[in-house]
Amino acid sequence: MTTPNPSHEERITILETRLDTILPTLATKEDIARLEGKMEAMYREQAGKMEAMYREQEGKMETMNARQEGKIDGLGNSLLIKFIGAGITIAAIAVAAAKYL
Repeated sequence: MTTPNPSHEERITILETRLDTILPTLATKEDIARLEGKMEAMYREQAGKMEAMYREQEGKMETMNARQEGKIDGLGNSLLIKFIGAGITIAAIAVAAAKYL
């Protein structure tokens, strides 16, 4: 415990003790540079993974779009054939009905 009004020597001793305790825990330029390098490497790695995932999803979406377009085209052709068939049936009924009139 310190005295209420420490002398200059006591104050200097207290400050020296604080400095001796704190200084070893501070980061050096080399520490910061190493950390920056690690963070840069992690960023590049994650960016590469994200790019790969994006490309994979993009490919899946293109495949799904192509399938849906094929289904829509098939549905359109099917409906067209059904409408033509219905038209032919109606025309045949009209021709048959005309024979009896």
